[in-house]
Amino acid sequence: MPTRWIIRLETLLSIGLVLGLLGALAGLAATVAIAFFGTAKGMGIPLEVFDVPTAGMTVGGATVESVSAEVTVRPSGAAPLAALLYLLMWAPGTATALLALFTVVRALRRARSGDRALFSTVTADHLRRLGWILIAGSVVSAVLGAVAQAILSPMLLAETYPFYLPSGEFVGAVVAGLAALGVSEIVRRGLALLEEVEATI
Repeated sequence: MPTRWIIRLETLLSIGLVLGLLGALAGLAATVAIAFFGTAKGMGIPLEVFDVPTAGMTVGGATVESVSAEVTVRPSGAAPLAALLYLLMWAPGTATALLALFTVVRALRRARSGDRALFSTVTADHLRRLGWILIAGSVVSAVLGAVAQAILSPMLLAETYPFYLPSGEFVGAVVAGLAALGVSEIVRRGLALLEEVEATI
């Protein structure tokens, strides 16, 4: 009999995957609208800014050393180039997250058949694939996002910077990818040791 927590976790992640796909489609529709029809009210392109006024922000003699904020900019009319750059800012990261989630759901679906299927070479392969998806996808997303924002910002903002640091999510995803690779190797070596023990019995 399959373990209940695996079934529940698979169901929860499957729902998350479907919602993520719907969100990605909504983002794609918004990007297409920016490219060909103009930006609707309440929508726009999020960009990071650093030159934010800080006068009157602090009390008690405290000073602001650095400040950054995110602004939503609405291009004037249809903006195909801005839409393409915006697509490069969010699509790679979204695709990485969806692909990683899909890999986890596949691994859990196979694990439904029992503990032996959960701790198998197939699970180790899924974990290894998940690790590389997170690492490679995060690096590609960070590079494309930084380059796209560096090109897009001068088109829409007066104050721009030549380089934008990746978000903290990038570091978290890379660490999660490394952890998945580590767990994959542990499972693989554990299975090899188990086979050796069973062969000697």
